[in-house]
Amino acid sequence: MKFNTSGGYFTAIVNKTNGETFTASHLKKNLLTLDGRDLFHAQCYTNTSNGTRGAGYVALTTNQTAPADTDTALTGELNASGFSRADATTKTHTNDTNSTTIEHTFTASGTVNLIHKSGTFNNASSITLCHEAAFGTDASLISGDTLKVTWTLNLG
Repeated sequence: MKFNTSGGYFTAIVNKTNGETFTASHLKKNLLTLDGRDLFHAQCYTNTSNGTRGAGYVALTTNQTAPADTDTALTGELNASGFSRADATTKTHTNDTNSTTIEHTFTASGTVNLIHKSGTFNNASSITLCHEAAFGTDASLISGDTLKVTWTLNLG
């Protein structure tokens, strides 16, 4: 199977406490927002300041609105029950490739129904929404379930 990887793709897997596993989204194309593209250009080409933070924070929402490149926030971003924005536990890039992997596993500490989208940010609170993708199937989790979110990102 060959993918158009410009912009990258997104996968989300739910592991239920009863042993069931299902894929909420698999290799779905993600959207690079205009603000996110500007941030990457600044970080890669024009930013002369040391310490600029990459877009390694992952957030989730139950908001059903379709992603748009003009989005500046992840509307309705979750901040409870184990689904608060998190600094990804895996961030890898291989030199001389156009691919970076950002990955985080969330563990539910309560019930959350119909998680619909994920986004990446460059800060623990607000700042720039860089990538955004809707799940192919909404994910509902109860305490103890996990949701592994993997962003495979390419810059065109």
